[in-house]
Amino acid sequence: MSTIKGVLRMDMMSKFILALTCWFIGLGQAVQAREQINHVEQNSFDLFEELGGKVGQEGVAGAFVGVHGDVLIVAGGSAFPEGKPWENGQKYFSDGIYVFQRSGDGDFTLLKEEKLSQGIAEGASVSLAQGVLCIGGQSSSSLSEQVVLLAWSNGQLERQGFPQLPVAVKNATAAVIGDWVYLVGGQSESGALDQFLALDLSNKEAGWQELPNFPHPVTGAMAIAQMDGEEVSLHVFGGRAKPTGASRTTFYADVFRFCPSNGKWEQKKPIRLSGGESLSLAVGVAARVGASHVVLLGGDSGTTFNQVEDAISQMEAGDKKAQVLRDSLWMTHPGFNKQILIYNTVTDSWFEGGTWQGSPVAVSSSVWLNGSLLIPGGEIRPATRTPKLHEVRFSVSPVFGWLNYLVLGVYFIGMLLLGFYFMKRESSTDDFFKAGGRIPWWAAGISIFATTLSAITFIAIPAKSYATDWRMFMFNMAIIFIAPVVIRYFLPFFRRFNFDTAYQYLEARFNRAVRWLASSLFVFFMVSRIAIVLFLPSLALNAVTGFNIYLAIVVMGVVTIIYCTSGGIEAVVWGDVIQGIILVGGAFIALAFMLAGVDGGLSGFLEITAEQQKFHTFDFRFDLSQPVFWVVMIGGLANTLISYTSDQSVVQRYMTTKDEHATGRSIWLNGFLSIPVSIIFFLLGTGLYAFYTSNPDQMAIVNPNIDSVFPQFIVAEMPAGIAGLLIAAIFAAAMSTLSSNINSVAAVITSDFYKVMVPKAALAKNMAVARWSGITVGVLGIMMALVLATWNIASLWDQFNTFLGLLTGGLAALFVMGIFFPRISGNAALLGVVGGLFVLVLVKNHTNLSFLLYGFVSIVASVLFAWLASWMLPNRKSIADFTWKGQRV
Repeated sequence: MSTIKGVLRMDMMSKFILALTCWFIGLGQAVQAREQINHVEQNSFDLFEELGGKVGQEGVAGAFVGVHGDVLIVAGGSAFPEGKPWENGQKYFSDGIYVFQRSGDGDFTLLKEEKLSQGIAEGASVSLAQGVLCIGGQSSSSLSEQVVLLAWSNGQLERQGFPQLPVAVKNATAAVIGDWVYLVGGQSESGALDQFLALDLSNKEAGWQELPNFPHPVTGAMAIAQMDGEEVSLHVFGGRAKPTGASRTTFYADVFRFCPSNGKWEQKKPIRLSGGESLSLAVGVAARVGASHVVLLGGDSGTTFNQVEDAISQMEAGDKKAQVLRDSLWMTHPGFNKQILIYNTVTDSWFEGGTWQGSPVAVSSSVWLNGSLLIPGGEIRPATRTPKLHEVRFSVSPVFGWLNYLVLGVYFIGMLLLGFYFMKRESSTDDFFKAGGRIPWWAAGISIFATTLSAITFIAIPAKSYATDWRMFMFNMAIIFIAPVVIRYFLPFFRRFNFDTAYQYLEARFNRAVRWLASSLFVFFMVSRIAIVLFLPSLALNAVTGFNIYLAIVVMGVVTIIYCTSGGIEAVVWGDVIQGIILVGGAFIALAFMLAGVDGGLSGFLEITAEQQKFHTFDFRFDLSQPVFWVVMIGGLANTLISYTSDQSVVQRYMTTKDEHATGRSIWLNGFLSIPVSIIFFLLGTGLYAFYTSNPDQMAIVNPNIDSVFPQFIVAEMPAGIAGLLIAAIFAAAMSTLSSNINSVAAVITSDFYKVMVPKAALAKNMAVARWSGITVGVLGIMMALVLATWNIASLWDQFNTFLGLLTGGLAALFVMGIFFPRISGNAALLGVVGGLFVLVLVKNHTNLSFLLYGFVSIVASVLFAWLASWMLPNRKSIADFTWKGQRV
């Protein structure tokens, strides 16, 4: 019933999309037997034992823990060095600050020991770029509202006071997102609090700000900042609180998420064991792992804790035997939660990652240092600490296999042979860049389609719809609306004057300076784009197969350079046709395997996706910072106009057919191909969501970015050989775009620069420049990709579209000016591009406007500035006077 209701709530587009899934379910095969993908390795070190004093005897719990300057800082904490409570021992609060450094052999060495102003424990701590922020806590006499930053600089420990909390608390939990530190709950003198506070690190003087209260009072919860698919959000797990007048403390299994973009709390699925039963948990250890997972370690479920409370209540009622029961419960405590629980913030699902080796801890904190999760000290039973530092490492074990490598090798060899085959036909630059008009219209259409269907599409679009929904779908549909505009207004200028490049039109319409500006922007953009398109699949494949990212970049780049500079545009176009078939065929095969692996098959797929509204397509809110319908549609139209009017790698395809009519048909074919193929790629993401909701333990938790989700499915879930074919499809997606980019940049360098500066150069010289410029640009792209390999980019599709809007909106604006605004002169056009870029930088840095609108803003601002400038710098001749090689423009 819930499935039927969910489907009925969907819009018409969603119903249409769901109907298409029925086509694929019959293709599903039994998914191969799976092995455990995620592995958890534990180790421990003696951290406190050599310190001596009260801390060294047994370690501490509830210390401030953080990392700064590649050192581990542990401050404060509590212990019972002189006897347990049932032995009349008193709780000791440490005032020590200990700075540890990890040596090359893995051991930890004490670098520095200093003192806090007082002994304190059970505060919250977060690691910042500035240092370790220590918040609140409890001393032997009172709770604390103090906030102090501990920083390690040049071998010295520095301290800095931060704004105090509005109320003194202990056992609060904190996390940091960007420049904001968030603090949730905590226990004050009056009991557990539902407070939710935030401190803006860029404006500390404003102090702690009150945000919407946490859904209920809580202490000992666990807060982690982690990507939820759309943004980095605050996730709060479990905790406990004793309601007013109650004799027992309530332990929570609840999970809540706070999204900074909308400022609201949302309840998620509770903490669960693999059997499906919920688990209440407090004062445990939580840490973010990879791009979208959170791990919970240790912690108290509250069973024995509540029994002790009952015994204490009986003592207060006069039962003399109750004290013996209380002490017995303390002394025979079974320990804390042994299950390692892992939560996926995108699919909202849980699974168990194994069990804790030895005695699990509570009342401790964790930090990441050099790829290891470190947990210093903590409580292992009531009033019993551990002097150990626990190290936890996560790894994955999918194996690519020789058969997959063989398939991949055959693909690369085939691409090289393709380039050599066409090499003998490239006798002039007209052949090299335009194939002498020999390309059939349908092949040109597929080539345009394959060029725009890059690895960014093959990897990032499924990742986007896996992480969010279908709101970006209409972005891909913009070509249907742009195609008639391109064919009616732009194509005649490119075809009838037989331009070598699109930017020759700008010289005919404006002047050479405008042409060279546009050509230079294009070359700069393309080199950067080559780097991104090389880097994206290499990064994703490195994460899931262990491919050396640098080797993948070099091999893919070198093979592409060889075949596209050998065979010219013909090798590029026919390579695109082959690669396009591999891409789409691979997508169909992958989708069939996904649907076959979902619990319940198609009905399970429908139920999971309907419940989470994963097919949500149309969002008619008026919020220009989010991918709502207006933003997606306007941004899609603008970015598509940019690609199909000012991107030489696309425009160059217009020149390869026999006439203008054939080119128009190729543009329409590309547009119509985009509809079913876009549906397939968005379905892949939705299928990934349903598959990993059904099989949460099959996702590699260490993936550094969500963009790796589809390649990881291919390697881990597809049979050998087929997996190699699909990985080859990812390389094909990248290489089809790369080959087009390299050939188009070579055309621009040769035609827009070299031939202009050396108009009488021999044919052989022009061919040499064409080939060597392609090689040079390809090598520059490889080098830039190798630099990018050291960066951490959360969503490369977002980054690419941001980059597209910033750099190429001005290019499209020049063509719009030239065709639709005859009064704009060349100088006015130049001023317009500069003014548009200035406006776009202001918009990017000082507004929250969605990156999808950057292209639209750039075009509109550039045209507006140029039109205003044309009143001072107007054209001095009629548009009819502009000619190119004897023809009127």
